Amino acid sequence: MSIDPEALPEKDSTVSLPHDGNTSEDSVELYIDPAHQKKLLLKLDLYLAPVFTIIFLAAYLDRSNIGNAASAGMTKDLGMTAGELGSTLPQSIGYAVTLFYVTYVTFEVPCSLLMKRVRPQRMIPALITFYTRAEQALRVSYLLVSAALSGAFGGLFAFALLKMDGISGLEGWRWLFIIEGVATVAVAILVYFVLPDDFESARFLNEEDKRLMRTRAEINRRYNGHPTFQWKEVKKAMADPKVYISCWSQFWGDICSFGLSTFLPLIIRGFGYGTVTTQLLTIPVFFWAASAYVFVSWMSDRYKVRVAFMLPACLVTAIGYALQIGVPVHIRGALYFSTFLIAPGIYCILGLNATWLLNSHAGYYKRATAIGMNQSIGNSAGLVVGQIFKTSHNGKYMLGLSFSLGSIFMAALGHISLALWLRRENRKREAMTEEQKEKAIADGADGDFHPDYRYTM
Repeated sequence: MSIDPEALPEKDSTVSLPHDGNTSEDSVELYIDPAHQKKLLLKLDLYLAPVFTIIFLAAYLDRSNIGNAASAGMTKDLGMTAGELGSTLPQSIGYAVTLFYVTYVTFEVPCSLLMKRVRPQRMIPALITFYTRAEQALRVSYLLVSAALSGAFGGLFAFALLKMDGISGLEGWRWLFIIEGVATVAVAILVYFVLPDDFESARFLNEEDKRLMRTRAEINRRYNGHPTFQWKEVKKAMADPKVYISCWSQFWGDICSFGLSTFLPLIIRGFGYGTVTTQLLTIPVFFWAASAYVFVSWMSDRYKVRVAFMLPACLVTAIGYALQIGVPVHIRGALYFSTFLIAPGIYCILGLNATWLLNSHAGYYKRATAIGMNQSIGNSAGLVVGQIFKTSHNGKYMLGLSFSLGSIFMAALGHISLALWLRRENRKREAMTEEQKEKAIADGADGDFHPDYRYTM
């Protein structure tokens, strides 16, 4: 019997698990009240979603600040020219953007592996601690929406904080970095006190809620691997081709994401707008991106498919970049419209790719390693972005825009490849006999390699 290992029932109230070495006798029949589960998810969302959103909003504001500061006179105040953007001079924006991502790339994998051993209050929590894979796309969207909102609020905050120009002898763009930097530190301190380690220590859950969470955890336990750290789980992730296909797509998608979040103010200013208008025009682009992404994520969870939403998003984004490249700079309306095509598609493909990764790996430490590798390789795109948005030509950053257009097609290639790979694996498992399944389990097939595990498409 094949089962969807992490999709919990919506109508049936009893889950039957087949016996194997990972399932205890008393967990074969597990009762779940759908009405209670619906209330539980609402409670989790109302408490955790704001925390997740604030954490990622604070983190991503740092990425949008440098573009807002540059469009507000930072380059002039520091004696930089447009040609120096992305150069190796110590004061250049491109160099700063490149250095910004070095720590991201270095620490992603170790941090993911330490998540279970270091209290989550000190680190960003994994969504898998609280949600099943059938519930994850919408919840991952909360994080990526924060990235989009950071662009919107970044423009709004920049508009307000730049009016502090001259206070205490400091330029407005310096106040932008100071105030938002202090806010980020304050968020980190707040998270330490409000974020639970796991559902057992969550003060906002009552005992009945925790019993349901234990039942959900038991359903998923047979796929989650050994509770203590084992190097073999790390090796399994590093030897799994699915990880590298996902990393490929993440890298190319992040080139577009980092280019948009960092350089959108400079791109819009290249249309011929002034500083204040530029800051304000970035806001609706990111709000639209956030709204569209939440809807797409909800649809993806509802129909339990990923790639069917990701490929159209790639196409729409590519059209937006093509307009950016091909439309003359004096046709400002069309160029501004193209940013509304680019932004939502980027967040859709990145968010659903991250969710797809969570869905495609089981065993806590295998999944944690896969997430760390995905984010490390993806964030290394920041090392590239600082160099491709070097100079503008006739008001456009042609190298950066052209590179981004090619990157979208490279990401789409990765999505298609992973879909074909997963479909083949699902078909192979559907064709297995009971004897073949028993032999596979006896030979140690566990996690997402378990013969009953089915990959989300």
